[in-house]
Amino acid sequence: MQFPSTTQILRHFGLTRDYVQFGKPEQMQRGRLVTLACHLIADGKSLDAEGEPAGSWEARHPECVPFIDAYRKFFKEHRVTLLEYEKEYRSEALRFISHPDQIGKLDNFGIVDLELKSGSMPDCCPLQTAGQVLAIGAPTMKRFALQLKDDGTYKLFPHENFRDFDDFRALINAYWVQQSYGVISE
Repeated sequence: MQFPSTTQILRHFGLTRDYVQFGKPEQMQRGRLVTLACHLIADGKSLDAEGEPAGSWEARHPECVPFIDAYRKFFKEHRVTLLEYEKEYRSEALRFISHPDQIGKLDNFGIVDLELKSGSMPDCCPLQTAGQVLAIGAPTMKRFALQLKDDGTYKLFPHENFRDFDDFRALINAYWVQQSYGVISE
């Protein structure tokens, strides 16, 4: 049985409308590139391929530079230890999968789920991180979203509402009811 992802669940219920409304394909591609670059930076690796001159990756992707600069600033101003990134977690009990952007130690918070966003901060992000830590099986894990801005700054958003977990569970349950019985219309 193929399980939906956290993002697919949110999209299914129309909760990613700000992605759809404001997320052009080139912005989505930029977001993927920025996220990959952030993983490499946090892992202590170069963005440039072996044998390439320093800065060549950023020269090829200038649209990513301010967002990457924001991540570097965050990385310098906080104690961050990357433990893993984009690892797939599968919740057999709730029947969904999730791929948290980054799991690591952050300042004095211990191990956290860190969701990276380049550009706007979608309203559904707290539900996304709730789904991620539910899939991990660690609902007490601290959750954050890191908004990387195009001016080279960042903003860290703590996701502290415990009701996010109930809301995400309700969505995944409703998703499976619809899969079993079809969409109800009047």
